[in-house]
Amino acid sequence: MYNQIVEPHTLVLDSAPCNDGRDAFPKLSITYEEYGAPKTKDGHDKPVVAILPFFLGSAHAAGHKAVKDNKRVAPGYWDALIGPDAPINTDTHRVISFEPLINDKFHPGITDPATKKPYGGTFPNFSLADVSQIQRLALKQLGVGHVDVLMGASMGSLQAWHFMAHDPSYVSNMVLVVPGGLMLPRKTRVLAQQWVQKLEQDPDWHGGDYGSLPKEKQPKKALIEVLSDFWYRVQFPVDHSLLYDLDDMGWADLAVAHHALDAGDNKTIETVLASLNAGDPKVKQYTQTLKALCARTDHNVLLWQLRSVLSYQPQASLQKTEPFIRHLPDTDPGSDVAHERLANTRILMIATEADDLLDISSVDGVIGMAAWIGFDAKAIRMPSTFTHAAGLNTAGPNSVLAFKNAIAQFLKPPAKL
Repeated sequence: MYNQIVEPHTLVLDSAPCNDGRDAFPKLSITYEEYGAPKTKDGHDKPVVAILPFFLGSAHAAGHKAVKDNKRVAPGYWDALIGPDAPINTDTHRVISFEPLINDKFHPGITDPATKKPYGGTFPNFSLADVSQIQRLALKQLGVGHVDVLMGASMGSLQAWHFMAHDPSYVSNMVLVVPGGLMLPRKTRVLAQQWVQKLEQDPDWHGGDYGSLPKEKQPKKALIEVLSDFWYRVQFPVDHSLLYDLDDMGWADLAVAHHALDAGDNKTIETVLASLNAGDPKVKQYTQTLKALCARTDHNVLLWQLRSVLSYQPQASLQKTEPFIRHLPDTDPGSDVAHERLANTRILMIATEADDLLDISSVDGVIGMAAWIGFDAKAIRMPSTFTHAAGLNTAGPNSVLAFKNAIAQFLKPPAKL
């Protein structure tokens, strides 16, 4: 636990990549939080832990916003993991946690200095490759030249793969929670595509140009529908009878044949949500969280973050790096191989079979690839009670114990000879 009041910081990049590297955005503000001093007591730079944000998340991973009636207000989402003597030790490490790039302060509603009007639909897209480059530029501005531990949950893990794939020598250890593999699972991609389409077809969206409209005329219907579907899949364990691709009924027939779906019981998210028991404590938690999520989420922030998710393809960058190239069949075995220490790159993935957004099979697929190119990767499979949501917050006792033990063991310093 990091028992300190934490305020967000902001830095400005003079130029940042956008539209998948084809363009540059000027004067881009980056929000982050920092836990632990950057230097040791004798003035040496501490090794750095960088935490990348999850979808619709925040930089607030540890500490608290205030103290009221002797109680900590708004503790960080990974507060149980960060602090003195915690798995992420702020006495020994400098911890930097990033805000999502697209957020309440940086989104299509901000003013374009060229037109003096909101960007709206002209606001650029930021691929996850762009985002990872921006995070590296921000770390460079903070004086960081190497990351000892790169961490991220959910979409944070997708950013982490892009971050590492650009230059594996930049990262020593990765800890990925409820993660994706090196390819976006088909189910996740289809869902994201459906959600993007639904948001873009909302008649009140106006191509993204709704910022000057009264609040009651701004888009809301599609946002609620998308977030209802999204958060149900985050909070509840995977349901193999819940359809996700209604345009591909051939997929449903195939799934029934392989017993992944029950014949005659093919449910849609609409039928599932309509049948929820309002008195069930889990449903009450779902409803309360969803209400808060809808109230604080802007339509364009949701849409632009989903567009970023659909850009996910770190394998394209990884295949250009030396650890990958040197293991190709036609590589000259006698050629000089620099960065031999890349074989020491260590990756921990904490995943669950109950995850309805990022399929655990994509995590399993990474293990073989990692061994092939020399990374030391391992996956810990959590029980079915551990849903995607448990990876986003350490408030629950099960996730605290699972996280603490797994991460502490993984990052434990090697025994001295």
